[in-house]
Amino acid sequence: GFGGVDGDYVPQKFILPLVAIRAIMGAAEAVVLPTMQRILATWVPAEKKATVLAIVLSGFQFGTVSAYLVSPWVMDIMTGLDGGGGVNGWRGMFYIYGFAGLLWLVPWWFIAKDSPSTTFADADKSIDCEETLVNNMTDDDASLVLNECPVPYDDRNKVAVEIKYEPKLQQFLSLLQSAPWSKFATSRGVWGMTLAHAAKNFFLYNLLAWTPTFYSEQYGLNVKESALYSILPSICGMIGGLTAGNSADYFLSKILEKTDEKLEAVEKRTNVRKLFQVVALFGPAACLSLLSNIPDEVRIAQILLGGAVGLQAFDAAGFGAATQEKAGNRWAGLLYSLTSLPGVMIGSVSVSVTGQLLDMMPDNASGWTAVFQLNSAVCIVGALSFLLFYDSKKEFD
Repeated sequence: GFGGVDGDYVPQKFILPLVAIRAIMGAAEAVVLPTMQRILATWVPAEKKATVLAIVLSGFQFGTVSAYLVSPWVMDIMTGLDGGGGVNGWRGMFYIYGFAGLLWLVPWWFIAKDSPSTTFADADKSIDCEETLVNNMTDDDASLVLNECPVPYDDRNKVAVEIKYEPKLQQFLSLLQSAPWSKFATSRGVWGMTLAHAAKNFFLYNLLAWTPTFYSEQYGLNVKESALYSILPSICGMIGGLTAGNSADYFLSKILEKTDEKLEAVEKRTNVRKLFQVVALFGPAACLSLLSNIPDEVRIAQILLGGAVGLQAFDAAGFGAATQEKAGNRWAGLLYSLTSLPGVMIGSVSVSVTGQLLDMMPDNASGWTAVFQLNSAVCIVGALSFLLFYDSKKEFD
């Protein structure tokens, strides 16, 4: 579902508009992760990329925990006040979350920048551009270097020449035209990242969409109780991501300081990325396989789901950080978009597949067993694909 909204409360004539609005929301949200990769590639030194990425991604989990805690309370408060005719206040929940998003936009609009920068202007104000600090992806303290503004100069008249900049749309179209599309499509590393990303989304989208239903059908929990039991996996995701990011950066700093050869450094970085990505997919596969036996106690199910989400967060030090290593700061956002697009599509389809699989089975227990076994198998395929195809050699710069 839609944030715990019971289908009985939503008239059929509103289902299609609700789905359409959710699709628009998804399209708008699609820019978030690629943009984040592009910004981090510019702002963050190479030796800190996994740690910072994990910190940023932990915000997703923090938001999920907050929503699980606050939503039932908000629905109770808004019952009868949101125009819903006394039905649980799900309308009020949407109003409040939408307004909160608009408020959060204000500091972002005024504070956020694409890169560390200083404004440059010559004496007669004829030139106005930004000198940016660019991440050159080296592993020392000089990773952020100044990319100076070009200042054309007219020797005859002894004045600076005004720079003509392309409109933003034209810059975007030029970027797309110059992108190395064929190299993206034929890169083994890109395929490894794409398949791992798709496997992660397949099971994670299922857990996000179907966990409350699983708790309700198998353990008789209501919406509020299901929400509370869904908190632990998100907390585990925060802890897992932060642990993986810090650990990977620490290991790489110790390994690479003893490495002089570039090829040897690439090999060691590749091994670290593979190690953490394997944990991020084989770990959830093991948890989901155990969960397919449907534990008698809800707390055991909660622990296994927490383990699956906590271990999948290790991909912050796997394909998450790998994007910046393969592409550098120019193509990091675009490359992440390419690897995530199939994953988003597959993850969305997986939610529908789960519903159909549950409907096909003779009872709820056998249905959930099949769902968890399928998700476990997909994770294994994704892990093996990353192991076989990925290397951290920079290909796109």
